[in-house]
Amino acid sequence: MNKDVMWLIFVLIIVGIVFGFQRKNINLFSQTPSGNVNQTTPAKTPPATTPAPAPAPTPATAKPPALRLGLGQVYSTQPAQEYIVLEHFDFDNKQAISISGMKLQNRDRVSGTVGKNEYGGDIYLNYGERAAIVTGESPLGKNFKLNKCSGYFNQNNSLPVYTSCPSLSDLPQPRNLNNKCIQYIESLPNCAVPNINADTGIDNTCAEFVIQHASYVGCVADHKNDTDFDQRHWLIYLGKNAEMWGSRRDLIQLFDQLGKLIAEISY
Repeated sequence: MNKDVMWLIFVLIIVGIVFGFQRKNINLFSQTPSGNVNQTTPAKTPPATTPAPAPAPTPATAKPPALRLGLGQVYSTQPAQEYIVLEHFDFDNKQAISISGMKLQNRDRVSGTVGKNEYGGDIYLNYGERAAIVTGESPLGKNFKLNKCSGYFNQNNSLPVYTSCPSLSDLPQPRNLNNKCIQYIESLPNCAVPNINADTGIDNTCAEFVIQHASYVGCVADHKNDTDFDQRHWLIYLGKNAEMWGSRRDLIQLFDQLGKLIAEISY
């Protein structure tokens, strides 16, 4: 067999193979319109998504300090003298607590609500403080915190708790006060505004000294910077005209501003 015949057979074989592949729709050499061979484009990897941040945990509500009830003078039949005691001595939680809006209730569900301070703000009990919550009306028309001069209020009013005042004779005395004036000052009772007149027997210098210092206003001016001026004791009035607590037995319940029972005592 000559070479031409062999080349013809070889060409026919190649043509047959190509024709067979085309019938199976297999493109061995797929080209782009520009003549370049197509290459498989790898699929794009989607960008990594940043996970949403976890929601912040809800902060725990701080637990308020525990308050303690005391009987005070529940056996009094006079509303102005009848009171119970509310104390903040929670050693494990010494933060101040607002008691304005808290409700006290007896066994018969007669209740009274703790009001505001003398300036219209909430009353806070700090650690170590107490409040005498009086059934009746305030003689001063307001709730107030006792200080070392509050005893002057007792001259014309009857406060239900013990009060005292600094002695006038303990003040530094001017050198121009004579012996008679000093004797008069030493004779004055504490927490009393004296009635000075012609029969008192003191001179004008002495009278001016006494008038300036022997009063609530004068006492506050003299002692407001003393470390023990604040007595850490509130007088709070419910404003009722009849006794609230039973003279023999009763149940005293304290509810917070949301109506939750937080303390109770019975007798």
